[in-house]
Amino acid sequence: MILGFQIIGTLFALVMAYFTFLYYKRAKYDTTGLVFWLAVWCGFLVLTLFPATFYGIMQTLDIQRTADFIYAGFMLVFSVVLFYMYTVTRTTQKRMEMLVRKVAIQHKKKK
Repeated sequence: MILGFQIIGTLFALVMAYFTFLYYKRAKYDTTGLVFWLAVWCGFLVLTLFPATFYGIMQTLDIQRTADFIYAGFMLVFSVVLFYMYTVTRTTQKRMEMLVRKVAIQHKKKK
């Protein structure tokens, strides 16, 4: 891998890990979110600094280029994040519907 990409990738991973920790301290993330995102950024950092460590996995999966391996991995991570976001959104939507129903029933009883 070209040294410039390694430097940029390392800086990106460290900055994103810092932002993740900062948001956790501001109580915008829970512990699960902190651990998940730190694992993602640490994985990105390891992949950027030591791409040769993944050559064994790539050979087993018959993937020729490192970029293809990275794309496939990030698509998997993106799919998990998207599924989790969908689940949280649906749960929030159902809770909101129940709250609106309760408020509407209480408002109707007062009249």
